Amino acid sequence: MYILASSVSDDQVPGVASQIVKFVSDFGGTDVVETQLGKKKLAYPIKKTRNGFYGLIEFSMDTAKVADFDAKIRTQNTIIRYILVNLDEHIKRTAKDADVQAKMNRNRPQERIDEDRNAIIQPAPGSGKPETKPQSKQAEKPVEKVIEKEKAPVVEMNEEELDKKIDAALSEDILK
Repeated sequence: MYILASSVSDDQVPGVASQIVKFVSDFGGTDVVETQLGKKKLAYPIKKTRNGFYGLIEFSMDTAKVADFDAKIRTQNTIIRYILVNLDEHIKRTAKDADVQAKMNRNRPQERIDEDRNAIIQPAPGSGKPETKPQSKQAEKPVEKVIEKEKAPVVEMNEEELDKKIDAALSEDILK
């Protein structure tokens, strides 16, 4: 994913995006899929820029060439932010985190744990690429487990009886 500076005009964005795709292919990238996400307001200014053009490129590349590709992208003045993510590693880590989370939530019903585990990432049909399944709305709600204690019967007593019980409790030797 990358963000282009707002200094890049709307008609220049496709040219800059195709240049980035060319960099990917120059460094041996395969299975290149480009998606333009459009112009959006940034949460905070980056290099005196309030708006940016978001783009996403999915590709496969030899790990030995990733550092060179990273250096090439870093030299581009039109890109104000970018991130390279290893999806295979991300998928493994997400699955591992889901297992750990399921173990931590032993109080949750087993069916909810299975739902969360299955809802993380499944391969997209026909593409062989990972796809995130939306989690159910029920999974978003926190689980509240209410434990009702048995209430002791209310006993009516006057002040003198209460004082005697308190004195007896305080005078007991609890170390026995």
